[in-house]
Amino acid sequence: MGEAMDRRKKKTKQELRKALLQLIEEKGMEKVTVSDLSERADINRGTFYLHYRDVFDFVEKIQIEILEGLAREIGTVQITEVKTYAENGQAFPPVLTVLRYLAKHFDFFRVMFGPNGDASFPGQFKEFMKQHIYQNAVQHMTKQDNIPQDYLFAFMSSAQLGLLSHWIDTEMSLRDEEIAIFITNLLYFGPVHAAGLFHSVSDTNKR
Repeated sequence: MGEAMDRRKKKTKQELRKALLQLIEEKGMEKVTVSDLSERADINRGTFYLHYRDVFDFVEKIQIEILEGLAREIGTVQITEVKTYAENGQAFPPVLTVLRYLAKHFDFFRVMFGPNGDASFPGQFKEFMKQHIYQNAVQHMTKQDNIPQDYLFAFMSSAQLGLLSHWIDTEMSLRDEEIAIFITNLLYFGPVHAAGLFHSVSDTNKR
């Protein structure tokens, strides 16, 4: 009895989530109603209200669940280890983990990062990246770096978010390992060096 009930709850949640993402993509999050969700998921409104206050509460709970799941997948990140991987042309494992998690939940991220998604979610994701990946880089910054921490975090998180959003927008056209190596190089070498522009400029100046 209990197991059957759990399966029904899980199925209802899956149907509601599927309906939510479809409707957000079609109408925009602000315009989605509980009636829309109930009709699309083929459940009654009372069932929805057993679990959520309204559509925004539902969205928030899904977002929390997604980010908490990613946090568990990543675990503890030692950002200084990126040096070894970058110098050997390999993907930094936590980056690959993030990419594979995004691929696993592609529909969610595609809609949330999309034009009709939750405008606040990219900011939440940037904060997540700061807290779980970049935060422990602070202790390794030296006075010679002379970069305010908030500016450094803003640059790193915004750059990575832009790249991940583009990857999703292009239907993940490149393999996760390719993107992971690119991000690893960006993290360690920086965008100019990673793109080969530094060498190109140097070669030009020598001529």
